[in-house]
Amino acid sequence: MPIASSLLKKPRLVKKLKDFYEYVKYNDGKVGTKTRGIDLNFNNACNLRCKYCFTNSPKGDHVKEYLDYKAIARLADEADELGYFEFDLQGGELLLQPDKLFKVLEAIKPERFYLYLTTNGYYLDEKMAKRLAEANVSRVSVSIDSMDEKIHDEIRGRKDSWRRAMEGLKHVQKAGIDPYLNITVGHYNAHTDHLKQLLDYSKDQKYKTLLNVAVPAGMWQKAEEIICDDKDREYLRKIRKEYKNLVRNIWNPFDRTHEGILGCTTVNRVYITPIGDVLVCPYVHIKIGNIFKQSLKEIINHGFSIKYFRNHSDLCLAGEDKSFIRKFMTKQGQTIFKPALASEIFSEDDFVKNAVKE
Repeated sequence: MPIASSLLKKPRLVKKLKDFYEYVKYNDGKVGTKTRGIDLNFNNACNLRCKYCFTNSPKGDHVKEYLDYKAIARLADEADELGYFEFDLQGGELLLQPDKLFKVLEAIKPERFYLYLTTNGYYLDEKMAKRLAEANVSRVSVSIDSMDEKIHDEIRGRKDSWRRAMEGLKHVQKAGIDPYLNITVGHYNAHTDHLKQLLDYSKDQKYKTLLNVAVPAGMWQKAEEIICDDKDREYLRKIRKEYKNLVRNIWNPFDRTHEGILGCTTVNRVYITPIGDVLVCPYVHIKIGNIFKQSLKEIINHGFSIKYFRNHSDLCLAGEDKSFIRKFMTKQGQTIFKPALASEIFSEDDFVKNAVKE
């Protein structure tokens, strides 16, 4: 498995990456129950009003809560021990409060993780990019909705957000951090020129492009018309081969044929809210524990005792599996702060008896 030269300065991370690679290799290219990433929302406040926000930040949902630094440090220690190698800091918008952000980074100890930020880029100037590089941040992901400035700004609810986001990516690249251009693809844009223009631009700029499928959660709850259909998914498979810089969490990153499916990473990548709740992923708002009440290991074992998250799925449960979506997401009406409880939403038959993490 090739290791980027920038990561060689993080020997603990390299070891965990190699362990993950070996597990996937000997598990027929599937993620199984191997731990991968922590998605941490330590505060939900945001400066934009994105139409598809999955955290309901535009509605002012729990924007004053913060996960305290001691809890974050303990979480990071537990995650490291369990082999988690990715740590994604999300919001809200992290760069709204840089002093708090850098205290969070210090608590996590970035030298142990492939640590990255997901940001709207509005406050990502050259000075901030340099500070993030000095803090050992490996990657910065910036979300772009269109190469048309007006369309992006209209979706984001604030003028000038496109220009600042695009400039932010350039600052990140110049600072020596991995730049990722995030795109959201749904039935509404899968075959459009807008998508192809974004893909071409990202490739030309030598960025990585992170593909997220549209999910009926948060501001888009119950909007099943946005979900990719079979033709859309076939198109995504096609562009995966065409754009070698295109990545997706569900795809096998080690597969050189650009066809392998790692599998849905619910529980492999858990989502932590500002009040410590642990959800199975950022988009499936089902609670499997709370870091103030259980250890991360106990929470993960509970999550993997549920067959939907333990068993392999070629589809993203949150954005592609309509049966799962209708039964456990849109029908329930949950949010990240009012999640459904796994112990209540699933039946006895949905649990794997005597399940032990592989």
